[in-house]
Amino acid sequence: MINEILNNNKQFLQQTNVPQVGHAPCKRTAIVTCMDCRLVGMFESALGLERGDVLELRTAGATISQPDRVNANNDLIRSLAGGIYLLGVREIIVVGHTECGLTKINPTALSASMQAMGVDPKTLIEQEHLGNMDGLVNWMGAFQDVHINVQQVVDVIKKSPFLPDIPVHGLVIDINTGELTTADTIQ
Repeated sequence: MINEILNNNKQFLQQTNVPQVGHAPCKRTAIVTCMDCRLVGMFESALGLERGDVLELRTAGATISQPDRVNANNDLIRSLAGGIYLLGVREIIVVGHTECGLTKINPTALSASMQAMGVDPKTLIEQEHLGNMDGLVNWMGAFQDVHINVQQVVDVIKKSPFLPDIPVHGLVIDINTGELTTADTIQ
């Protein structure tokens, strides 16, 4: 894959003149969304975003795992703080998506996958004081309903002592059509 990427980059550089933009987002907005590969190439178009418009932060599930919600001081909050205090962000939008993989975590499959990759889940659970396999699943950020999860993440961001009181919104994007709904819309 790395050779394919490097070859594509050479072609890109020969065919494209990238316009220079500043590092502060023009729309003064940060968007938190999922890392799902199905969003690549669709997400920005569906939201009408161009290069330089917003800060885009991607995490598994566009979420903050249950253990990290308590103090609201994880890496996502740190990144939002940087965007707000250093780059002029004045609005945050959390965008989850339908059919998110974090709604379908199978503890047995997770454990087997970890073991196949040389990580012992039982040892990890003990070392990190996660309690049991459910604790590991919670650490991964698993949730059941994307609309509820997005609203909970919005609430965590709003309550974080590291962030000022600015507008924070929640949306859900349909992974197949690109349609947006508000997170409080029950599907």
